[in-house]
Amino acid sequence: MNNFEYYNPTKVVFGQGRFADLGAEVKSLGNIALLVKQEGPLEQMGVYERAVKILEEAQVTVQVLEYVSSNPKLSKIREGIALAKEEGVEVVVAVGGGSAIDAGKAIAIGTACGGDVWEFFRREKDVSASLPMIAVSTISATGAETSCHVVITNDEPEDTAKWQKWAIHDSHAFPETAIIDPELLVSVPKKITAAGMADTISHVLEGYFDGVPHNPLSDRIGEGIVMTVIENEKVLDNPEDLNARAALSWAATLAMSGLQDCGRSNAGFPAHWIQHAVGALTDSSHGEGLAVINPAWLELENEKSPVKFMQFAERVFGIERTEQMTDAEYGMAGIQALKAVFKRWGLPETLGELGVTSEMIPTIVRGVMESPETYVFEEGTVEQVLRRCL
Repeated sequence: MNNFEYYNPTKVVFGQGRFADLGAEVKSLGNIALLVKQEGPLEQMGVYERAVKILEEAQVTVQVLEYVSSNPKLSKIREGIALAKEEGVEVVVAVGGGSAIDAGKAIAIGTACGGDVWEFFRREKDVSASLPMIAVSTISATGAETSCHVVITNDEPEDTAKWQKWAIHDSHAFPETAIIDPELLVSVPKKITAAGMADTISHVLEGYFDGVPHNPLSDRIGEGIVMTVIENEKVLDNPEDLNARAALSWAATLAMSGLQDCGRSNAGFPAHWIQHAVGALTDSSHGEGLAVINPAWLELENEKSPVKFMQFAERVFGIERTEQMTDAEYGMAGIQALKAVFKRWGLPETLGELGVTSEMIPTIVRGVMESPETYVFEEGTVEQVLRRCL
């Protein structure tokens, strides 16, 4: 177990009906709010209309940034920063999934710090300030509502092959408050719910298999999160099951809160960074991409050292080891069980299903290697992972 420091200042307001607390939470931070909307069904569901009403009843003036896309784009972030500055926004409110929340974080930072926000992602400037931000999560997936991570896509180049999906990780990016109301999740489609569940599991496993020994509590927390997600897969057939929605919501939040990473190497999120390069090129679903990429990455890691994978197979899936199994074969049984879960959920099994062709691989590898992230990749390993996924 490694030495560590743990810090997470985000206040969590959790439970059925807690969306109604949005007005009081925002009013405690300021009087003029920028509401960041996300593309998708939330508008038709009346979620944003309700958000505006709650804020106005709390005597908060509301400005609106319309329709952030999945894989939020730099151009939209800059639009939000300009609007926030022009209107004297004091609080940023992001209602949606990880895309809306990441956009809100980037806008809050860019507004407070000045200059060009992309400079932070290029590591040319350090983040020094942020407007207070409130995240209202409407999907169980990224855990962005209590994390210090911000991921956006630079869509400046006309050639989409040159787009970059990069991240920053900074304590100024923690939201002041996260509102997690399971009632907001009941209409999330099955496909998106399943992708979010795969994302949650990936957040756990990319740190879990770091090779650091003697970390029993963090291991148990991570295993518990993965098992909770799988145990609540019934929500895919019964989307209005609020108990299952609540369990998945809290699992997603804890998976990215930093708690289960205490004592780990925290070298980075290798499958995520590979998916970011894939997503920048194809604009494909983040969670669906991870359902394909993460098992392939794990297979390579298991071949190097299967010790932790054997623990995973036994504890999470209860797989019995036969006398004929080698360590690597037993570890691989756990990975195969995970892949079977993703298949059962209707998630893609190949990158080809997400629009990736063999010809794209050199561009994706270059995108991974050019990323300023801390994880140390070898080009051959990245290519090997990608080719396993075709």
